[in-house]
Amino acid sequence: MSDFERLIDDLDPTQGGPLITLSSPERHDVARFIEQLRLWGKYNMITTDLSPFLTDAKSVIEGELAQEILLYAKETEEFPVNMSEFMENQPESLRYLWKNSQKMRDLMTRATLRFVETQNLSLDDKTINDAFKILAQKIYRSILTGPYLTRVQSKR
Repeated sequence: MSDFERLIDDLDPTQGGPLITLSSPERHDVARFIEQLRLWGKYNMITTDLSPFLTDAKSVIEGELAQEILLYAKETEEFPVNMSEFMENQPESLRYLWKNSQKMRDLMTRATLRFVETQNLSLDDKTINDAFKILAQKIYRSILTGPYLTRVQSKR
């Protein structure tokens, strides 16, 4: 277990564990985002670590849809592909993920900086990048297994 994982695990679990780095509205935003991943239906939410969607959803989506994007480019004879137009023909849940990718990345960046500052860690790039990745994994698991996702699902 790395130092970052230990520090994140040491956050008081009665206060939300890694979720303590997020405000209540941010927790709900993450839960809504994860629910859209579930609705997209491309992955098994339990066995697949989908935390990269929390940190860079646009790149992950472009990678996942690379073949479809190339076919679209061939059909439209347009390169580079206008991704906004391409996304118009995608499922609503995928459009939501695409549209809210930067919002989620910003949210995770703020959470990471809060964590690093509260733990009095160095603000160097390596520390921030390591914490960013590990915190995203832990927040993903916490939202997936906690009450936030259930609340979002009950409001649908």
